[in-house]
Amino acid sequence: MNLVLSVILNLLMLGWLYLKITPQVEPLALRYTIYFGIDLIGPWWHIFVFPLIGIIFIFVNSILAYLVFLKVKLLAILLTLTSTICQILLIIMSVLTVLLNR
Repeated sequence: MNLVLSVILNLLMLGWLYLKITPQVEPLALRYTIYFGIDLIGPWWHIFVFPLIGIIFIFVNSILAYLVFLKVKLLAILLTLTSTICQILLIIMSVLTVLLNR
């Protein structure tokens, strides 16, 4: 269940970023800190690193959950839950990055 939810959240994040970010020549602000302001800029397609990180995280946690499921079922459930929490945090990061570039 958590794995399916993680994949759905990742696809929603990817679709939302696709609709909100248009290809452009000007670089996008990719990171903002309270101490230095905007401290990382890059091309428009670098914002799609967030869904890529999510896919990698889902893949690694799914493999690990599959390997430990027969021995420790609770650990497998926690690994898939961690993937879902990671997706939620990545969605928040994506929304804040899009709002930063308005």
